[in-house]
Amino acid sequence: MLEQYFNDNQRKLLQFIILRIKEGRDDLPPIQELSEQLEMSVPTLREQIEALKMLGLLDARPRHGLHIRPIDISTGLRQIAIIAASIDMKYFYQFSDFRDRLEQAWFVTAAEKLVQDDIDQLEQYVINANAKLHGNPIQIPHREHKELHLSIYQRLDNLFVMGILNTYWTLYEAVGMNLYTDLNYQNKVWEYHSNIVEEIKRKDYQKGLLLLNEHMKLLYKR
Repeated sequence: MLEQYFNDNQRKLLQFIILRIKEGRDDLPPIQELSEQLEMSVPTLREQIEALKMLGLLDARPRHGLHIRPIDISTGLRQIAIIAASIDMKYFYQFSDFRDRLEQAWFVTAAEKLVQDDIDQLEQYVINANAKLHGNPIQIPHREHKELHLSIYQRLDNLFVMGILNTYWTLYEAVGMNLYTDLNYQNKVWEYHSNIVEEIKRKDYQKGLLLLNEHMKLLYKR
C-alpha cells in the first residue's frame, strides 16, 4: 500500500514505524542506529523525521529520544484548514458545514454509548456555562461549549470522526469565533445545549438530534 503514495525513503521509515506500533512499542532507536538499519543517510533521515513530526506522528522528548505518537489526523488537517480560512473565511464555513453534518450523522450512535458519568459531566458543563453567563463579570463559556460537543462523541472508537471534530474547534478558535458574541445568542445556544443533554438523559436520541440540528443553524445567524 505505501509504495503507491510514498517515495522510497518515506516508505522505509514508515514501514519501520508501523512494525514498531504493531509490536506495541513507541520508541525509536537513536538516529545513527536507525540510519544504519534503514540504509539511509543521516541528513536524509532527519528530513523524513521532521516531515513526520509536522504530521504529529513523531516527537522528540528531551533525554528520551524519538517517540511515536498516537495517530491523530487533526494534527495535519488543522494546519491546512487554518491556512485555507486565512485565505478566505468561506473555507471556515465550508468546514463548519462539514462538521455539522458529521455530528448529525453520528449523534444517535454516540449518545447511545454514553454512560451516567458522561451525562453527569454534560450537565455540569451546562451548569458551569450558565454560571459564567450570569456572573459578574459575564464570561463567554467557550471551553464548556467545546468540551460539551466533543464529550458527546468521546466514546466513539473512530479516530477520523474525532480528528475532524477536534480540527473544527481549533479552526473555530483560530478565526475568533470564541470571542465576544451577543449575550442573547449565548443564552439561546445554552438553552439548546441544556435541552439536548436532557433528551440524552431521557434516551430520546431522535429528539436530541432534532434539537442539535436546530442549534447548529444559530452559527450562521451570528
